[in-house]
Amino acid sequence: MPQFLFKVVEVETLESDSDDPRLINRVAIVDAEVIDKQSGDTIYKGNFDVMFNEDGVYPSVKKINAIDVPKYIKTELLFQSKRYIKRLRRWL
Repeated sequence: MPQFLFKVVEVETLESDSDDPRLINRVAIVDAEVIDKQSGDTIYKGNFDVMFNEDGVYPSVKKINAIDVPKYIKTELLFQSKRYIKRLRRWL
């Protein structure tokens, strides 16, 4: 069973034509580390982009699919990173 550790490194605000705060898109650069709980080995260590706004959280599927790890790790990385940013969205 893998353990997922995340850390937001940087947050950028993308340009927007609207003054509505719901339409302002931001991109968080997230450092991720996936560790095997049983052996303690690092399965993956790197970073990727996660775009978010008031309506949702959208991890970069393209960057996550480029990682050389098993498919179930990629799927969990998508869901866990989305969950992580969704909880922090208010303070980013």
